[in-house]
Amino acid sequence: MGCAQNIDRQLDRFLLAHCPDPALIRCAVARSQLVTVADFLPDEIICSRGDRVTGCWLVLSGQIEIRADQQNVTFRGAGDMVGEQGLLHVLAGKTGTRTADIKACGSVRLLCIDASFQQDLTDAEKVVWIQTLADVVNLKLEQATQGRSDLRSSAAEHEMLLRRFSDGDALGIVKMAAGGRAAPIQNRKAIVYFSDLAKFSVWATDQQPLDVARHLRNLATIQIDLIRKAHGQIDKLMGDGVMAYWFIDTAEREMIEPPAVVDCARKIAEESMRYFEDQQLDLGIRIGLHAGDVSFGDFGAENRIAVTILGATVNLAARYGQAKSPDLGQIRLSPHMRDLIVRSGIDSDAFRGPTKVQVKHGVEFDVYSV
Repeated sequence: MGCAQNIDRQLDRFLLAHCPDPALIRCAVARSQLVTVADFLPDEIICSRGDRVTGCWLVLSGQIEIRADQQNVTFRGAGDMVGEQGLLHVLAGKTGTRTADIKACGSVRLLCIDASFQQDLTDAEKVVWIQTLADVVNLKLEQATQGRSDLRSSAAEHEMLLRRFSDGDALGIVKMAAGGRAAPIQNRKAIVYFSDLAKFSVWATDQQPLDVARHLRNLATIQIDLIRKAHGQIDKLMGDGVMAYWFIDTAEREMIEPPAVVDCARKIAEESMRYFEDQQLDLGIRIGLHAGDVSFGDFGAENRIAVTILGATVNLAARYGQAKSPDLGQIRLSPHMRDLIVRSGIDSDAFRGPTKVQVKHGVEFDVYSV
């Protein structure tokens, strides 16, 4: 068979890469009438999944796309062979059908090697031809193994990235939203935690922005680590503040979580005060705790995921945290939160108050504190 220069170049390139005896197969191709050239137009289907295997192809020019289940699997270009796995099934005496769709990406020229090509080969040529096809398959298996490894690494990185932005129940909703599924808004009961730094605005005025950022990061880390250790979920960071929550939907949670949350808040206050002293910062921390009904879910837009809790309970927790009175300790609790803790077996004398405190719009609250 007379071959054009490009056919010779791509065939030689392929044989040198995969064939143990390139000259032997090159001669077999040259004398065969079962190796032909075919041209395909852009987007033309070369074969479809389920088609009977009639041979394999060597890409001479252009690019082809291999697809399965309406998704891209890979692309192949000049010098690459496709369809060899199905051909090996046929040569082994098995029924061969295509397992993927192959189409042309732009204009494509293929060297078509018919399945009956092997019948005209000598015994020595048959052995070398099978070895050549096997080498192509082996290379693709190695590439697929690496691809699966890369995919697993990518999936692990994706998971770690999501976990840096969301926790617990919120993480599940984020994954659903990322997958194009909308989770219904849930009515839940929760303990809501709000913190901010006392005297922060005044202190930050005379500080370098990088120093402010460093201290805020360190203080947020103290809170995040202890909240997660206490099985709480971080909702968001807000400048010098942190918002978190614990769900108390069951009788068991309503008994166990309130004292555990106060214990967590105590540890946060202690660690934060230790940090202020070590860094010589004229700051304090205020923590507000309130419990009640919340709405939980993704309140974002179509292209923006925003999983959070909303409701009057959230707003009140923030107000308890921001309450100002010299009679209050660092941890401020609503009467309802205090009642939950007392019901859990904590002595009512463990709390100061109640202290009457005025908050926004002249509203007066009873606030307990630790």
